[in-house]
Amino acid sequence: MGKTLFDGIDERYDFLNRLFSACLDIWWRRRMVGKLAPSKDMLVLDLATGTGDSASGILGKGARVVGFDLSLNMLARAKQKIRNPIYQLAAGTVYSLPFRTGTFDGLTCAFGIRNMHETAKALDEIFRVMKKGGRIVLLEFSMPRSFIRVPYSFYLKRVMPAIAAMFSERDAYLYLAESIEAFHSPEELCRLIEGTGFTVCKKTPLCFGNVYIHEATKPV
Repeated sequence: MGKTLFDGIDERYDFLNRLFSACLDIWWRRRMVGKLAPSKDMLVLDLATGTGDSASGILGKGARVVGFDLSLNMLARAKQKIRNPIYQLAAGTVYSLPFRTGTFDGLTCAFGIRNMHETAKALDEIFRVMKKGGRIVLLEFSMPRSFIRVPYSFYLKRVMPAIAAMFSERDAYLYLAESIEAFHSPEELCRLIEGTGFTVCKKTPLCFGNVYIHEATKPV
């Protein structure tokens, strides 16, 4: 589903991200990149790179980046937007990453792990391609448990699809709401990450818990 879905919304993807998040997605990605703390000696895999928003921030710190995505249209947008020789692009499925074991020093994934329906299998591949001591930082939506849960759910299910219908494909944003509700809780995701072999999964809530950052390290 992911490939067809995201190939269909690539033209308006950045615009709708800014619109629906009131530009907070820019800040969320910066927080994710800050948690990774990329440096010039690092090779980073930006999983579900999309149009390259997260990769741009990592490149700005001097790290080399491989942007990986299932959607060829998204990758074409990323290539068009980021003209940097140390930003390489690759397409494929997360369940069979085309990289050698122990390749990457760091990994980021913004709003992508939720679309990997076999989460444990995806995490196994992520673990494989990371170097010992390598760090992963995942940014993902969550259903908040605070007072904003009800209005947030209404916004996801009613407001966003209605607005998206005017610009893009309504089905994509209906899927967004459904996938957020169906995804693992932050605690469950931490358990899955640690169950893969990563150590000390740390979770950080943003915006009353409707977004979380998860970070963990592959043991040395």
